[in-house]
Amino acid sequence: MKKSKLEEKKEQGQHKQEGFVVRVFNFFNQYDKIIYGIAIGLLVVICALLALNKFYLVPKSEKASALMDAPIDFMMKADSISLIKALEGDDENEGFLNIASSFKLTNTANTAKYFAGLCYLKLGDKEEALHYLLKFKHKEDIYWYGAQGIISDLYDDQENLAKAIKYCKKAAESKDPYFAPVNLFKLGQLYERDENWKKASLAYQVIKDNFYAEYQKMNIDKFLERALINQNK
Repeated sequence: MKKSKLEEKKEQGQHKQEGFVVRVFNFFNQYDKIIYGIAIGLLVVICALLALNKFYLVPKSEKASALMDAPIDFMMKADSISLIKALEGDDENEGFLNIASSFKLTNTANTAKYFAGLCYLKLGDKEEALHYLLKFKHKEDIYWYGAQGIISDLYDDQENLAKAIKYCKKAAESKDPYFAPVNLFKLGQLYERDENWKKASLAYQVIKDNFYAEYQKMNIDKFLERALINQNK
């Protein structure tokens, strides 16, 4: 009895499936030692990472966090002697610089870099401030967006407009209802100086659309209007 086209297609599909299964089986038979070796290697790496976190990073982080109180207290006093103690420590306490270097890979060391940058900034050493703020990583950190704004200002002081814009854009990504519109306004001003009126108008428009309370205080309409006029010239 002649098979229907549907039955023929079904049989062809089954043959293809069986062929695929056979090829996979043959592949595993041929390279089983390599595959098992890779699997064991990955397992070893995962176990090592878990052990590193449990027996090194967690204890290190706890110790580093306990050491941060004293330099933060010194930093809050804000006079130059206290700021130097915050950075370098004293006979009884560690400073931000030592915490950052002695507790690498911990979030606390990362935060210490941020605070070190602030201390140098308050001391008037903008070069060192920029150095440590650029080392400050982790976008999820609550201080990250503020750091990007400061970095932008420091590059602006150096008349490096391209980098000032680059870091101001990062600062403006914040969802904070106060800092985001402030940084968006700064970004618009930087774009104006770069004569990029289209991007300047877009920055002002975001303030108008998404941050109405601050928009009312900042009188954005006149800046937006000026940017749009220059954009259309």
